[in-house]
Amino acid sequence: MKPLLVVVATRYLAEQIRAIVPAYSAVADFRIVDAALDEAIETLQTLASASRPFAVVAAGASAKTLRTAISQPVVQIRVGGFDIMQALIQARRFGQRIVIVTRVGLGDEFSAMRPVLNLSLEQRPYHNHQDAELILKELSVQPGVVIVGSSQIVHLANHYGLPGVLIYSETAIRQAIDDAMERLEITRVEAAKRDQLTQVLASLNEGVIAVDAQEQVLAMNPAAEQLIGVVADWAKGRALSSLAASLSLAHVLADGVVRRDEVVAYKGRNLVINRLPLLEGDKTTGALLTFQEASRIDEAGRRLRRANVNKQFQARWLIDDIVGESDVMKWVKSLAQRFAESDSGVLIQGESGTGKELFAQGIHRASARKAFPFVALNCAALPENLLESELFGYEEGAFTGSRRGGKPGLIELADKGTLFLDEIGDMPISLQTRLLRVLQEREVIRLGSTEPTPINIRVIAATHVDLDQAVVQGQFRADLYYRLNILRLQLPALRERGSDMALLAEQLLRRELTRHGMSAPLAPLLDWILQHSEDYDWPGNVRELENLCERVVVCYAMEPTLNSPLLFAMLPEFGRSAAHAVSKLEGTESLSIEQVVSDCQGDLTAAAKVLGISRTTLWRRRRKQ
Repeated sequence: MKPLLVVVATRYLAEQIRAIVPAYSAVADFRIVDAALDEAIETLQTLASASRPFAVVAAGASAKTLRTAISQPVVQIRVGGFDIMQALIQARRFGQRIVIVTRVGLGDEFSAMRPVLNLSLEQRPYHNHQDAELILKELSVQPGVVIVGSSQIVHLANHYGLPGVLIYSETAIRQAIDDAMERLEITRVEAAKRDQLTQVLASLNEGVIAVDAQEQVLAMNPAAEQLIGVVADWAKGRALSSLAASLSLAHVLADGVVRRDEVVAYKGRNLVINRLPLLEGDKTTGALLTFQEASRIDEAGRRLRRANVNKQFQARWLIDDIVGESDVMKWVKSLAQRFAESDSGVLIQGESGTGKELFAQGIHRASARKAFPFVALNCAALPENLLESELFGYEEGAFTGSRRGGKPGLIELADKGTLFLDEIGDMPISLQTRLLRVLQEREVIRLGSTEPTPINIRVIAATHVDLDQAVVQGQFRADLYYRLNILRLQLPALRERGSDMALLAEQLLRRELTRHGMSAPLAPLLDWILQHSEDYDWPGNVRELENLCERVVVCYAMEPTLNSPLLFAMLPEFGRSAAHAVSKLEGTESLSIEQVVSDCQGDLTAAAKVLGISRTTLWRRRRKQ
């Protein structure tokens, strides 16, 4: 919308302005009020009651009067030397005796024009309309007089038969219009900033009160109105201490010291308050009070904790983070990277502890869904009824003990992201049927509801179970198996990964040493683990290796020697491995019982544990040698 300019001018000045206005039609709307000053003020007050802002252009004393009558910006058409010169040149066409009739206080600018124009120049000042009439009546009987003045003076001069020239030039009028448009733009920008600030304050849950240097309320937002129980318009101009003594800002105004996070009891509620001085340079010109109920802060803390819970729906691992340089692992990781480029379902198979969830996270983070949730559920960790409510969600009242308002299931929470179903082979048949419908229809129905919720998810399933055999035995639905088994990733066992064993053990040992704050050398511990694990099958795979490395570090912290009986006692896996080696090599006598006893420094109890036999059996075998 173009700015609106209202010009207050009578007859002659109004005519001159009308001639200029068309040049501004593209940038502003104009309204010319050609009326007596009292009528003009009424018109402007009526315009002010409308919502459209405007600025006023007026001349001389009219501009001064209007400034006190209305709140809108008023710009005065000012007379300068150039205007006077133009008026005098024009007046000389009508006669040689030029009389400038102006209000008292215009100055000596007219006198400065006399030597330049070689004219007989007179100046007759007046105080009011009656003075002006008397002057013009007197001059009307004198020969050759030409009057220069305002629109009102020119009108009176014509009334008394005298030629009159308007003192305002087109340049002065244009300058006033330009100034008015600039003032209106400044006013608009300031109003927009005030509105924006008002909206910001209104949107805050925190109460805000601003006071001046005398502690009189300048502003108060709706939250403060509600907390204190007063209306802002009524409170403005009143001392804050008189409204709420416990919220006083008098001491802040006196010493200029910031006071934060004070807890004040007010009308039965605990408020957390900040008191801040408002400064102009080094001078305190006011103060600001912000406050909110302590219960709101507690609730915000609870919301923050709930938001932190959602961090469990984020994948942390990349495919490149997974340790493994053996040929089989390079192939599996490259296959996982290619699977990530697709949006089809993936079935990950492998023994327990081979890293099925790590690969699922890595595939998610390398996929187009990486910015959305990664939601994991272990299907073997929950009983059937809990697994159903966790997976599909429920409505309020769906069952005894259901949460008020209901709860979305993990399938809903995974929308646009990835749902990882670990140990899918242990999912009950009844839930397999519901899951199959979700995957086929791409919608989920909460327990206790009949309204389906559309979902867009990618499913990655994992299992250590042979699903082909489970289908044959009727323990897993064939149709669900075919829906899941689009892309298959078979993870190798640790015993099949060759040199990866050393890489993994080194990384896990280093992590455990750091976690326990130990500076023990890593190499001897690593060599000891690798030496004693040569004949071990690692049924728990990487998870078991991680557990074993931690036990080695903990044991070494208690007894820093690799020949400690305690070490073998805490690692019975290696004891069983050694016993197996003894049995296997007994015929070739490559490993003797006495060697094991020697390694255990003669401790028969420890040696028996290493060999996986009783102390009596050990004694009996030693006698046979």
